[in-house]
Amino acid sequence: MEDVRELIRKHHKTGLLIDANVLLLYLVGQTNPNRILSFKRTSQYVPEDFDLLTQFVAQFQTLVTTPHILTEVSNLGDLRDRELLVFRSLFTHMIEKAEEHRDESRRVVKDAAFLRLGLTDAAILALGGHAPLFLTDDLDLYVALTSRSLDAINFNHIRPLNWTS
Repeated sequence: MEDVRELIRKHHKTGLLIDANVLLLYLVGQTNPNRILSFKRTSQYVPEDFDLLTQFVAQFQTLVTTPHILTEVSNLGDLRDRELLVFRSLFTHMIEKAEEHRDESRRVVKDAAFLRLGLTDAAILALGGHAPLFLTDDLDLYVALTSRSLDAINFNHIRPLNWTS
């Protein structure tokens, strides 16, 4: 727990990059917390995960993202009717406040990680020099980040933690 708190202190100002699946949880939870369990893309989570994530995100001044993450979240956030409108409104607001970093895909695919992880994750790895804290639930991405000595937290590792203590 103290390691996590230290990473939060270290990156409070430099920012937090949230991988697509966890970012989708964040937006679906804001849209309608009751949908977390029933929405196919977030059904592996529980409402308490959204509460934890909300508390976690609130500790950072900046959200960092990539066009690849945003595209995935936009495509995966296939809610319906009013929920879709609310989701897209929240998504728009988040994008307007986020710090978006771009690397040309032709450069990203030259990284060996592209063959194992795909374009979105390889683009995340390319951000290493910008030094945000990376939050993901993807074990392969987490291992790739930490093997490059980048600060990362696997959301599944902090899910059981109590942030109120």
